[in-house]
Amino acid sequence: MLSWIEIDGERLRTNIDTFKKLVGSGTALMVVVKANAYGHGLEVVTPIIAEQADWLGVNSVDEALAVTRLGVEKPIAILGHTDPDQIEQVVRNGYRQVLYRLDVAQALSEWAAKLNAPAKVHIKIETGTNRQGVAPSEIEGFVGTIQKLPGVEIEGAYTHFANIEDTLDPSFARSQSRKFQEALAALERAGARPQHVHASATAGAVLYPELSFTMARVGIGAYGIWPSRETRLAARERGRNVTLSPVLTWKTRVAQVKQVNTGDYVGYGLTYQATRPMQLVVLPIGYYDGYDRKLSNAGRALVRGRAVPVIGRVAMNMTMLDVTDVGAQLDDEVVLLGQQGDAEIRAEDLAEKIGSIPYEVLARLNPLIPRILKAN
Repeated sequence: MLSWIEIDGERLRTNIDTFKKLVGSGTALMVVVKANAYGHGLEVVTPIIAEQADWLGVNSVDEALAVTRLGVEKPIAILGHTDPDQIEQVVRNGYRQVLYRLDVAQALSEWAAKLNAPAKVHIKIETGTNRQGVAPSEIEGFVGTIQKLPGVEIEGAYTHFANIEDTLDPSFARSQSRKFQEALAALERAGARPQHVHASATAGAVLYPELSFTMARVGIGAYGIWPSRETRLAARERGRNVTLSPVLTWKTRVAQVKQVNTGDYVGYGLTYQATRPMQLVVLPIGYYDGYDRKLSNAGRALVRGRAVPVIGRVAMNMTMLDVTDVGAQLDDEVVLLGQQGDAEIRAEDLAEKIGSIPYEVLARLNPLIPRILKAN
């Protein structure tokens, strides 16, 4: 293997247990496994997650079908858009579909009649992100139309916070919460009383347990990653004693060891010139694998338990490291993300260097890289 990803199943179980305790026994826990389980490998981690989660969340019908093929029997919510021509699979498999379009509702009703099965939906309420969802002012009319469609059952209602993880100021989250409450009241006036009401994702579950309603949706936190530095700081300030342990370690091996003379260039574009005699190693990974090109001359990897710098440009399938001070041999193990000895490179570290967020770092890990469940 050119590179591989190791998954710590026990850390995953511990993280999920942490969130179950945070939200309390009266609140169901949905763990989101979209985007290849945030890069961790849907087929590897979903069976473990399903041991403890009450619900699973995905983005698409294809992801839902992949979960079903694993033999998982927990309820599955499709949180992204589904084309009307894919609705048969939603109804046939009993998936819960996010709903904010009447044409999708009509397709659900038609397939519910054909299959003699209920089409359960969760209405997405727009409260401030201005992405998919129904505006609170349109809820009563929207629900009134839905209730005339045979076979469509309004099982849930939910919203998504726009700024809850990016700031220590809770005012916008409180504003969204008020709008959501008003929309829930409108739902009730229209005669709809959804069984499942949910708003909080990871940051909300940690910082605002009172906003968990009947269910919380946890994504990145289940995999041991904090949504943002602000979330972590706010949790500490509020006395929320929460420990999250990263689940994923990305490894590769040294493909070649080279000696470089003073003045030699390394990599495309002549962006790095050696200022001393150096030993470098070539790694058989690059931006195709998800190791961002912005890590050129900026990233670090772990060799023999120490952090060493990336030198030259990250190429499509190759990356070079300066190992002059630590030494290296062919096939030495290299950690690109995770721990080696006492040293660690976190998703947050890589995100900061590329000007992004841990979500992107993880989600862009090439799905073809083998994910291996670590033996504990």
